[in-house]
Formats: sequence, C-alpha cells, structure tokens
Amino acid sequence: MIVTLAGHVDHGKTSLVKALTGVDTDVLEDERRRGLTIDLGFAYQRQNGDVLGFIDVPGHHRFIHNMVAGVAAMQFALLVVSADDGPMPQTREHLQILTLTGVGRGLVALTKCDRASVERIEQAEAELRAFLQGTFLENAPIVRTSASTGTGIPELKQALWAAADTSPSSRAQGQFRLAVDRAFNIQGAGLVATGTVHSGTVRQGDEVHIFPGNQTARVRGLRAQEATADRAALGDRAAINLAGVGLDEVRRGCWLTATPTPSWRNFAVDLRILHDFPRPLKHWLPVHIYHATSHSTGRLALLDAGKALPGERRTVEIVTDEPLSARHGDHLVLRDHGLDRTLGGGRVLTDLKPSARRRDPARLAMIEAFKADDRSRIVADLLAQGPLAVDRLQNTLGLADDELKEALGGFELKMHEGEAMRQALWSDWRRIALDFAAQHQREHPAAPGFAPNRLPSTMPDRFQVPVLNELLSEKRLQLTAGTYHLPAHVAELPPQQKALFNRVRPRLDQDQAPSLGDLAKALQTPLAPLESGLKSLAQRGLLVQISPKRFYLPERLTAIAGQVATLANQEPLTVRRFRDHTGIGRNIAIELLEYFDRRGYTRRHGDARTVVGELK
Repeated sequence: MIVTLAGHVDHGKTSLVKALTGVDTDVLEDERRRGLTIDLGFAYQRQNGDVLGFIDVPGHHRFIHNMVAGVAAMQFALLVVSADDGPMPQTREHLQILTLTGVGRGLVALTKCDRASVERIEQAEAELRAFLQGTFLENAPIVRTSASTGTGIPELKQALWAAADTSPSSRAQGQFRLAVDRAFNIQGAGLVATGTVHSGTVRQGDEVHIFPGNQTARVRGLRAQEATADRAALGDRAAINLAGVGLDEVRRGCWLTATPTPSWRNFAVDLRILHDFPRPLKHWLPVHIYHATSHSTGRLALLDAGKALPGERRTVEIVTDEPLSARHGDHLVLRDHGLDRTLGGGRVLTDLKPSARRRDPARLAMIEAFKADDRSRIVADLLAQGPLAVDRLQNTLGLADDELKEALGGFELKMHEGEAMRQALWSDWRRIALDFAAQHQREHPAAPGFAPNRLPSTMPDRFQVPVLNELLSEKRLQLTAGTYHLPAHVAELPPQQKALFNRVRPRLDQDQAPSLGDLAKALQTPLAPLESGLKSLAQRGLLVQISPKRFYLPERLTAIAGQVATLANQEPLTVRRFRDHTGIGRNIAIELLEYFDRRGYTRRHGDARTVVGELK
C-alpha cells in the first residue's frame, strides 16, 4: 500500500515518516538547510514480505504543484495535523486535493503531542472532527503521536498495516501507464524513471512509449516498492531502467505508456467546484491544470449558459496550453490563475476535438455518454449516436486489447475502416440507398442513375460509397458511367440519341475503335454534332470516352481489360507486348493503357505496367 502524507507546512510530516521508517525524506541540500520539504520524498517499511510505501509531500502553498504530483487515486491518505496548531489553511487545501484526485481511504495523525497539554490535544481532536465532517476522513481514526518521543508511533504503524490488510484488491486493468515523478542516470545502469503505475502492468523487456513525443524505449530492469521485481502493476511505486532514451527526453510530467498517446489539448471534465471558492467561474477563465505529475496552464470553457457557482458540479471543457496524457476516469485539479488557490477538480470524461461549436447538441450528447460508470453503458450510448472510432475509444478509455474486445462483444456490429456501428444502422443505410435508387428511377426515367453525393444526408458522406459498393457486389445495384441504379433500370433514350447509338454501335464494336474524325467521315456526319452526341451517350453509360477523340463500347473495354490481365500475369506488360498480342495500333494501344492507368486498373512502372485493381 502506498501512503501519501498531506498537511500544513511544519506540521511534522517528514519527521513522522522518519519515525515510522528511519528514513529522512528531505534529501535536497536546500530542504535540509531550510527545514522545509520542497519536493517529493519517498520511504518504505517492510513487514513479513509486505511493503508500506510513504510519499512525503511539501506543505507550503508555494510548492502545491509538487504536492499534487505525489497523489494518485489508488493511494491511502495520512493527513498530518499538529496538536498545537490544529487544522490550518494548507490542511484544508491538501484535504481538498486528496478528495479531488479520487483518494477515498485514510487516517489522521495528530502530531507534536509532546508540545501540547492534554486539554489542547482534546480541543485539537474536536476541531479536527468538525473540520473533517462531510469528507472521506469523517470517520477515520485519529492517532496521537510525537516523532520526538515516539508516542503513538507503534499505534500508527499498527493502524497503517491494518489498513493495508484491508486494502481493496484491484486487477491490473487497462493499458500500462506510469506518471513519471523523477528521472536520473545511475552509473553502470543508465536512465531510471520512477513514478506510480496508474493502470496496467509492465514487465522487463517490454517496449514503452514516452509522452510527450512518443519516443520508444525498452524496459531493461524493474524495481517495485524499492525491491527488484519482474513486473510492476496498478498502484505500485516503480523504478524503471530504460534503454534507448536519454535524460533529456524523460522528466517529471512525462508518462510511460504501452501505446503511443495522441497529443490532446481539449478535455471534457466532470468538475466539482469547491464550496469555499470565493467567486463564480466565468467562461474562458485562465487556470492551472494538474494531472498526476503533469502541469499545464489553460482555459476553462463552460458548456452551458450562466456562471458556474461555488459548490456546483458542472460539465466543462478544459483547453490546455500543453498536451496532456489524460484519459477517461483520470482526475484533474484546477487552480485559479489569478487567485492562486484551488478552485476545484474532477474526473476526465473524454478527450475532445477542438470545435467552434462547443455546445453543439451532438457534441454534448457524446460527452454525456462518458458520464456512465459502466463501460458497456458508455459503448452502448455512443453506438446509439452513430459510428464509433474504435482506436480512439480504446485510447480514451485506456483499454487493453482484451478489454476492448469485451466492451464491444455484447453488440452486433458492422466494422468499416476502423469504425464500429450497429449492424441495424448499416442495414438502414442500405435500405435508404435502395429506396433512393427506386425513387430516382421513378422521377428521372431518362437518366442512367444517380451520383453518390445525391444520397440523403442521413447517411454520412464517408459511408455512402462503401454502402453502394456492397450493394453492387450483391448485384442489388449496378454502376453505369459512374452512376448507380437498380439492375432492371434502362435509361429511356430520346429518339435522336437512340438513332445515333444504333448507327455508331456496329462501327465501334471492335478492339481498335476508330477516331472521332474517322467515324464522322464513315457516317458522313459533321464532326461537332457527332462529338456532342457521343458525349451524351457516354454520360448515359452506353459509350466510354477513353481520350479526347476516341470512344469505346463498355463491353469491348471489359474484354480488352481481360487481355491486359492475362498478359500482365505472364511477364511485364509493355506497350509492345500489348500491341503485338491484340493487333491494336501503337497509338491506340497507348491511349487504352493510359485510360486503364487513370481508372486505377493498372499502374505504370517505367515501361511496364501491372494490374492493381478492378476496372470501374
């Protein structure tokens, strides 16, 4: 169990840790000279193979950022209050921060009891009980201690070990994430990064990523609770020997993660505003944002109208100046930039894409889905709103692969290019496409079909062609001249176009179709009206224009494409081989192959071509 000490400056936190463990956690020269804890200190106590870890945090308000860096939700709180002073301003702020970061268990040490009378000690306890009303420490034991005389130290140890025995067990859920609080080089070993594991498990030999930057490193060695270990898991204080990165790439505020982390700057937060904050929160308020060991300045954006009042719980958007590796369920602490005091904090709901329409109903509905406590409920609510980007969901929730599979496993889903949607939604889109094809045919009997961008807006643009192509593959639709239509639909040609098609069809029914000029001479027709008429037939899908002056019958092009595929499978396809095999003249052969290139059927590599797709 990891124990975080908190309390007002000079209330004896460091002395208490030394009395409990024999370790002086003030290791900085400036700390010892001034008798003041500035940075985090660490100590451990062992008993029957179990370990208590202690994190000593600074009490002075100037070092509140270091205090926040030492707190994690899964830790146990030891609130330290001196008997002679009783609760003080930083006692209150530290307790607020413990609450805002999700700490839910702890006890209280009443220190310096050797300096106070019995009456004062009893008065201090009464003050504490009143002070703790309504907090997670409301019913916590208060242990009277003196680091100088040793009074109460055995009882405090016993209470802490008893709490460790009853600590709730937690599976190492999620992807591995560790918040770095220190990084240093050790001669002969190299870079070591220490911190608290916030989720998942890491083992020797694993590859990890460093946020920000997402550089990769290899875990060369591990220590957990200051002992050599083969793994470190959720809640552990870990020291990780990293290979492949330097000290200039890892520092406090970095994260070690199992997968690369996107650089998000916008987050929806379920914010609890402190009751004693002295003023309402305005939109776009400058704030300090503390996330584990990370810190950034930024802005608080209100997602509903009106000011946010002290004591309220509001959903807000936090816009950070520096990217944070915050995921759903993480806790943030916010401090007012101007007043230099904590205003509140809360749980991260989701990362957000920047938007000028912060209060867009669809955006707010998406945020609301992440308020659910149950992962399956979150997924169900998101799927009810439309397609869901699976990779982003996994990153936002911090899920391991098996957890992602479990989260999606209870739904009948259609997957398309990394997005999941309910199969019923995909089926609705198919029905919409078929109904639209039938409606278009009734309203435009002379048109060959409709373009994809004509479909109703209820189907997102990025899914229109995939839905239509699936219906094509099932022969529920046909594609003619880039337009979609029902298989039975045949465009009604005006008499003049029908007559022209009947005249040109026999002359174009060959592998070497004549040029527009030759066709005009053969038909004894002026060139300009003939060209206009052939383009109209091409728009209806009855002809295909492969070059400015040459048209083909679609079925002839399909047959020629088959010959191209046969030749390309045997040896490199060149213009000469194609010409010699088909008997088509060189210039027309070049026109045909360049047409196939443009359609994505072939790809040119120097003088040769390969078949890379289907002729569309």
